[in-house]
Amino acid sequence: MLATTASRSALFLRDLNHEPIEIVRGSGVHLYDTHGRRYLDAASGAAVASLGHGNAEIAATLAEQAQRLAFAHPSKFVTPWARELADKLVARAPEGLTRVLLTSGGSESTETAVKLARQYHLAHGKPTKYKVVSRRTSYHGATLGALTWSGQVARREPFAPMLMGQPQISAPDHYRGSQAPVEEFEAEKALELEAAILAEGPENVAAFIAEPISGSSIPGLAPGAGYWRAIRETCDRYDVVFIADEVMSGNGRSGRWWAMQHAGVAPDMIATAKGIGAGYTPLGAVLVQERFEEQLRGFPGNFRHGHTYAGNPLSCAVGSKVIDLIEAGDLLANVRARGEQLKRRLEEELGGHPNVGTVRGRGLLLGVEFVADAATKEPFPPELDVRGRFSRACLARGVYTYQGGGSVDGRRGDHTLLAPPFIITAEQVEELVSCMAEALRDVVRELEA
Repeated sequence: MLATTASRSALFLRDLNHEPIEIVRGSGVHLYDTHGRRYLDAASGAAVASLGHGNAEIAATLAEQAQRLAFAHPSKFVTPWARELADKLVARAPEGLTRVLLTSGGSESTETAVKLARQYHLAHGKPTKYKVVSRRTSYHGATLGALTWSGQVARREPFAPMLMGQPQISAPDHYRGSQAPVEEFEAEKALELEAAILAEGPENVAAFIAEPISGSSIPGLAPGAGYWRAIRETCDRYDVVFIADEVMSGNGRSGRWWAMQHAGVAPDMIATAKGIGAGYTPLGAVLVQERFEEQLRGFPGNFRHGHTYAGNPLSCAVGSKVIDLIEAGDLLANVRARGEQLKRRLEEELGGHPNVGTVRGRGLLLGVEFVADAATKEPFPPELDVRGRFSRACLARGVYTYQGGGSVDGRRGDHTLLAPPFIITAEQVEELVSCMAEALRDVVRELEA
């Protein structure tokens, strides 16, 4: 039986069909509810709490900064903490990314990137460039703008009349896409970008946006370097801005500061959030090449965009401290080691299961896809809610995972995303895998009953 709130408050809940568990504190990789029950946070919330919960050094940084300066409006003021964070981000970025725009979250970051790409083309004398190509079965944020270039059907459907139609290409999902070798398959999928640009007219396409490691839409999907080199070449050929959405995969979660660094390919922009503030404060950023700032310097109104809390001193101080703590604790090495262990153990314990389709990912950003039949890859009917059943079975065993669906065609497909804190230990990885295996057995028994 799950521990829930004793009574309803005025709070409008996100899930109106299930009473949520009330969490009152966190420590390390664990969360604790009102009854003292402990949950291993195997998804860092939503790939957010990268340093775990209850970090005393970050709490001290917040307290000190709140006393010194909590807010100064970015329209007229800049602070040393914003400058420091921007410099640290650039120092760890792929080559050529030299400027940083600060935001308060992932949707803000992706919209900021797209709006900057649009205004860049305006300033560059190409006013017809406005279309944004994205991939089907993708997710780039919850706001109307970000949903416009997202490919998750269920998330888009209620707002479809309000969304502008934009071109999309296939996700390079080799598990479901082909029996050909991975490199050959991904090369074929990369060609779809050029075809889409030509179909829309190169003079009309402003940007292409994609995740180097997919998050909630197809957890753990990580195309190889050849795919990204082809994408880079196509964007260069047609003057299309390449935006890497590293809202989830950035800030060390892949085992390097940025997932694009594994491919050795530099995008024109990186949109990021989530782990940049480790869950202690809302924070996001867009890293861009120098040419975007240079082009807009003489443009009327400069960059016509901004958010109230973007670059606030509290968040910037935390973001800077997060970088320091990751490096001081050599946590990227732990991400790589524990990520390899977690993926290996998932493959050993779940890989041969008749209802597990694939285990994939890099570092501590992994996904497990559930299927009705592993031999045929047939997905479960959506009405069975396998994703929700598995999530609840994990919670009943004291483990929180990030459920999701639609990885097959936007509606069908059940999966879970794993993105534990960077501080997770080898023993805790074993605990996580064991609980997941038991939870899956519970779900199968429930479906067979």
